[in-house]
Amino acid sequence: MQNYYKLTLKCPKCGKELGDETKLIDKVPAVKLMARTGQEEGCVWLSALYGSYSKESSLSPRDGEISVFSCPHCGGDLTSEENCNICQAPLVDFHLFEGGKVSICSRVGCTKHSIEFEDLNTAIIHFFNEFEIQAQRPE
Repeated sequence: MQNYYKLTLKCPKCGKELGDETKLIDKVPAVKLMARTGQEEGCVWLSALYGSYSKESSLSPRDGEISVFSCPHCGGDLTSEENCNICQAPLVDFHLFEGGKVSICSRVGCTKHSIEFEDLNTAIIHFFNEFEIQAQRPE
């Protein structure tokens, strides 16, 4: 059984939350981004559950294409200075409200993603509290 962790992400440029209450993926508000792939530009919504690859898009990129992601609030480029260790494409970074970052690969079809915490104690407390809340929620 796969464990998923709900993350609250923000733009590393302007600090605004990237959650979109109007679009649910995996039954939680999705992460909304602007994207450009080739000549196409549009919106991409990713699952906010870490470990889920669910997404929706107004674009139709092909496997292997690289997308450039930006913040829907400030338009800031979210491209990382680091590259994917699987396919060498640029990574895309988001900040966690709890401190730390999440990175995903910008290549369509690559499943590389990672999470880093600034303070592991804060992260552990957050996750225990989140699990306690989830355990109390009726389905």
